[in-house]
Amino acid sequence: MTRQLALKFRLDDHTRLEDYVGEAGSKLVHLSGFVYLSGSKGSGKSHLLQGICHRAVSEGLSTLYLPALSILEPEVLEGLEQVDLICLDDIDDVLALADWQRALFHLINAVKDAGNTLIVSSSHPVSALKLELGDLDSRIKGAYLLSTDLLDDEQKLEVIGHKARRRGFDMSQDVCRFILGRSRRDMHHLARLVDQLDEETLRRQKKVTIPFVKAALGL
Repeated sequence: MTRQLALKFRLDDHTRLEDYVGEAGSKLVHLSGFVYLSGSKGSGKSHLLQGICHRAVSEGLSTLYLPALSILEPEVLEGLEQVDLICLDDIDDVLALADWQRALFHLINAVKDAGNTLIVSSSHPVSALKLELGDLDSRIKGAYLLSTDLLDDEQKLEVIGHKARRRGFDMSQDVCRFILGRSRRDMHHLARLVDQLDEETLRRQKKVTIPFVKAALGL
């Protein structure tokens, strides 16, 4: 089951920790046990989870990254404590469900007994959680707490440019600033725009300029 899941939810090649701008990445590599990662949507939670999985794989550890929990049954968590690093993305999607609360509680305990690491991500800080299962509430409040970084515009420009270079094309600062000024500013959306530009540069075989971006992205 674990092998099938790992194949179903494969890691994005462009989500390495070295591509993350901010301090959360360097902090995450030093944490183990049970970690609760919080941050607003589009702030880099999925990037961090996949990045730490990439790092674990490079160190020869077994890993499992699970997004889209709402399409899975809670029984999927059974036996995962055997994996060195388990990352559950966007637990908000299922955390209100009693069966998922029980399954997560048992997984936290099993991972602790096995001496492995479980990282969960949420858009809400621990203080905002309202869980019916008191034991789970206590476990989560006892986790290592880590938040994503709030990036300023210059840091977002750095991220956009770096993502483009990782995909094999260059964008000038003027082009990056044009995109930032004309689109939504959350990093999830900006990353998707870079992916679109990657596809368009391959299809059109043209240099990324402001007129090209206007035409390709409709900005």
